[in-house]
Amino acid sequence: MFHLQSGCATCSSERGDIISDLRDKALILTNYGYKRLSEVPIHFSRNFGNPVDVNKLISSLDVKWHEIDTTYLNHPITELVSGGMLKWRNFFQEIGVTDFVKIVQVEKCIADMSHDAMKNTMWNGDMFSASSVAKNWESEELFHLLSNLSLRGNQEKCKYFLEVLDTLWDDYFSDKITGYCIDSTGESKPFKSSVISVLHNFPWIVSSIDNELHYPKDLFHDCTAVNSVLGVSAPYAIPKVRSRKLVDDIGLKTHVTLDDALSILKVWRRSEISFKASVSQMSDFYTFIWKEMATSKQKIMEELHSGLFIFVPCASGYSREDAIPGAFLSPQEVYWYDSTGSMDQLKLIDHDSVSDIASSLRKMLCNFYPNLHDFFVNECGVDENPPLRSYLQILLQLSTIALPNQAAKTVFQVFLQWGEAIKSGSMSLEDVEYLQESLLKKEYAVLPTRQDKWVSLHPSFGLVCWCDDDDLGREFKYLEGVDFLYFGELPDEENVMLQAKTLIVMSGLGIPALSKIVIREAIYYGPADCSFIFSLVNWALPYAQRYILNAHPDKYFQLKQSNFEDLRHLQIIVVEKLFYRNVIRREITSKKRYECSCLLQDNILYCSRESDSHSIFMELSRLLYNGTPELHFANFLHMITTMTESGSTEEQIEFFILNSQKVPKLPPDESDWSLSHVSSSVENHATELENFISKKTEEQNSTVFKRRPGINSNWPPADWKTAPGFNSASAFGFNTLAGSGLQATKWDSGKENLEEGVVEVGSELIVDGNPIVVTPTASLNAEISGSQSNHASNTIDSDMNVAIDSVDIVDRMNFGSPNSVERDHLSIDTTNAQQALFTGRLGEFVAFKYFNGKVGGMFVKWVNEANESGLPYDIIIGGDEKSREYIEVKATKSARKNWFVISMREWQFAVEKGESFSIAHVILSGNEMAKITIYKNPARLCKLGNLKLAMLVPK
Repeated sequence: MFHLQSGCATCSSERGDIISDLRDKALILTNYGYKRLSEVPIHFSRNFGNPVDVNKLISSLDVKWHEIDTTYLNHPITELVSGGMLKWRNFFQEIGVTDFVKIVQVEKCIADMSHDAMKNTMWNGDMFSASSVAKNWESEELFHLLSNLSLRGNQEKCKYFLEVLDTLWDDYFSDKITGYCIDSTGESKPFKSSVISVLHNFPWIVSSIDNELHYPKDLFHDCTAVNSVLGVSAPYAIPKVRSRKLVDDIGLKTHVTLDDALSILKVWRRSEISFKASVSQMSDFYTFIWKEMATSKQKIMEELHSGLFIFVPCASGYSREDAIPGAFLSPQEVYWYDSTGSMDQLKLIDHDSVSDIASSLRKMLCNFYPNLHDFFVNECGVDENPPLRSYLQILLQLSTIALPNQAAKTVFQVFLQWGEAIKSGSMSLEDVEYLQESLLKKEYAVLPTRQDKWVSLHPSFGLVCWCDDDDLGREFKYLEGVDFLYFGELPDEENVMLQAKTLIVMSGLGIPALSKIVIREAIYYGPADCSFIFSLVNWALPYAQRYILNAHPDKYFQLKQSNFEDLRHLQIIVVEKLFYRNVIRREITSKKRYECSCLLQDNILYCSRESDSHSIFMELSRLLYNGTPELHFANFLHMITTMTESGSTEEQIEFFILNSQKVPKLPPDESDWSLSHVSSSVENHATELENFISKKTEEQNSTVFKRRPGINSNWPPADWKTAPGFNSASAFGFNTLAGSGLQATKWDSGKENLEEGVVEVGSELIVDGNPIVVTPTASLNAEISGSQSNHASNTIDSDMNVAIDSVDIVDRMNFGSPNSVERDHLSIDTTNAQQALFTGRLGEFVAFKYFNGKVGGMFVKWVNEANESGLPYDIIIGGDEKSREYIEVKATKSARKNWFVISMREWQFAVEKGESFSIAHVILSGNEMAKITIYKNPARLCKLGNLKLAMLVPK
């Protein structure tokens, strides 16, 4: 062997003869002793690099499989040369040893060929002459192996046999599937070789849908062309073949014919197990059959109607691509579309009028096969529910036989369907106009109202609208001249669905929403100086401009397209007392009035002297957001305002805006918004309010979009940095937003006055290592005597709602370090604002852990956990609005410090919420403990004298 591969010149010239002699005469040691290749086929074992594990095929079969003994590999010379095993393999392969079944080419006269082989030599239906010679490829091993596999029916062996063919086909088998017949004239014509005929003539391939073996021609190759039509439930060959040549040569189906589709449908019908398919795949299946109707309609319809054929899923909440269980139904068991239940309503009240309407228990097809309407309705005879226009006639008939409160929910369902149709575009513009025109007619009184009357949109019925605001609905409920549509007593979730889904149809049909026709009319008393609020708004506008451009660029573009018309006509009026009442544009006025601090009416911003900045910004947002208040916009401006109030520098504010709020500066081509200063109007405003209001808008507050030199804005005031009561803001305690106004009830604290306990606090708190530092340039030092009694830690009045607890703090918190000592005297100095922020965040974390353990399974939320919210509370207890508790946390590291700062908004919120509001005073000590004192209803405690409010006077 090695000599033949050595390049010997003598041997090279005689190599062909030597190899031929070795192939015929050489004795090769095998697992059955010494054998000649001319006697039996000999194969490589796995040790010689054979990719086929033949034991998976021949175990338990009556097959002798000769493999070369490994003795050759153990010869000393194998290890002396590089690639010894490959050299042995190449040598044996050259003399005829194979990995798998041995295939040989034979030449025979046609007369000497077997009957089966002769059938394969037919050419255009004619046999070759008996003197013709056939060059054929044969393999006795393949025949015996495959016949054994087919006979035994072992599916696992057959699967592996297909894997082997898939692996070896392109390199070993593909050139041996064609034989040639050569006649006396030398003409050569191809025919199927015996090798490929063996594979065609036995059932040996496993199917994906049953436990039987199949002929290759009866199974499909799992490919897109087949899968898209037949899905996962088609009879695919297993395992999936990778060699495209093998697929074509053995005859697996790669395309679906009409006969294939109809025969597969029969298989699906008689399936003993639950049939699974995806809606998408079945849509393709029906589409395929539909296309074939052009040439074979009668054949298709006969086959379809011979049994059940319409697949309907048995489950919901799936995607169109999911394969899910389902059932086949007949056309009489399904209908195309009707989600209203209007036919059922008519049937319940007047059975005779709808005796020909299909039962609602049928299955609806439109959601499954939206593109196959014509196939099912026109070709297969599936019933289609009345068209959209006809629902108006159904409602008209319903209104003659039922009371509005009886049919309200049915009308609601019709409106939902109309809304979906308008939204999807399936209702044409002509249909919408038809419905509009019909509903404006007096005779089409098909709309149920709260007064249990059938009405239309005809003016004789007054103003008809739909109620999208319960508070406004109660206010206008009994006023003459207005009536609300009534869709039955719906659960809360259906009420939400009502507003979301009927908005489109109400708008399309010209039925207004109550909130859209109600305006707030200002009622005010006494003029007041507007310069302060004017300056505040003027100062805040550039920040508002940046926010809108960043957060709502589409809205900014709309404003810019209008040349900022609303801003240009903005007026600001400040009064002593401000109220408003709700008015419907059709001169229907509510008798109630509401006190308020700010109100935007048209382009006039009314403010009382007590207006807080957040309320002003909320109303300003209505001007910029088409009448809708934008909370995030107001919060953004309010936080910047609070930082300015607390003494932050412009650099600190800008750093906060850019890095915390992610609001970039204006592009160079955008000019800043500002209001022109109208000194004459401001100075005389106190005595000439009426004259001020009557002035032209452009003369009072024309909006310009650049900073004008010389404007002496008095906001922010020069002395605000020394104003008392704002040092909490410097640590991002921006807790001055208006409360939600939700009512709450107190939770059971166990003891009325005092409750003690110890809870362990984890170390999950992560404080930003690079917080925004807000440091005022001036401070107040108002010392409060340390000799005053320490709050409620030693003595507690019986009327005080106080709870004291100690909380373990993990060592890594380390908030008792000497370099973070807090002053014991009252001071607004925030030179160490970073430490103040850390203390505040840590206090909130400790309180959050405390309440989490205290209230058990109740809902507890730390509103500032991710970001500073700006709300006048830090923790919420209870998910139900009616039983919600609000906790504001005040933290310190000084055990002697008996005071804390509370903002105006926090105090206002405390007064408003009463028993639902508590202050948690957290003292963080250096011994890994924290003392928590709970002051429930601090407003009441102040009235009782148990707590005191203090005001700081600047030096």
